[in-house]
Amino acid sequence: MSASVLTRTTDGRIAGQRARETRQSLVDTAVELLAEGSYRAITVAMVARKAGTSPATFYQYFAGIDEAVLEAAAPLVEETTAALGAHNDGPWALDDVTGTTQFVNAVLDTWGNHIPVMRILTAVAAEQDPRFVKAYAAVTRPVVRVLASAAEPNGPTTSARKALVHGLVTMLASAAGHEGSPTLNGLGRKTRRDGLAHVVHAALTTHAN
Repeated sequence: MSASVLTRTTDGRIAGQRARETRQSLVDTAVELLAEGSYRAITVAMVARKAGTSPATFYQYFAGIDEAVLEAAAPLVEETTAALGAHNDGPWALDDVTGTTQFVNAVLDTWGNHIPVMRILTAVAAEQDPRFVKAYAAVTRPVVRVLASAAEPNGPTTSARKALVHGLVTMLASAAGHEGSPTLNGLGRKTRRDGLAHVVHAALTTHAN
């Protein structure tokens, strides 16, 4: 997985090509380590060593592991928006479960390619770290927008619609963290996704009645 990078170091200097490559390597290495262990257990020294550089070099680009994770999350906004391009028209959710199955697959195919990042965004945002709350909101906003559009013609009040969408997005974000598990509680990945699609369909169509 490769994320687009910023072009400045922590002291504000514009980074050249080699510096951008080093920065990208640190981001990618941090994500690799996060896929193998706990966020709280990963240190700057571990990332620098695995990337073949030094902690001092790491700190030229990031103040800590958290900043590297936030940078890795940035491309998810564009990727999620692109993945949901076919679902901008609300009625996709109302015909049958086919539309919601395609929607769930689009979301989880995208977020499932960034499992460590999604797990950390979800967990640390829940701890109310404002930087992660902002990043989580940005990543999930395309999903919120699509679901809100699908729910809008169905008649729920604004507050009810917001609560409905919030619940569905929370469910999908949690599910994304388990995408790496072939089976979970005896359920395969496809079966889990099918279940999610039925929940989304039921939630959206219930408000239509």
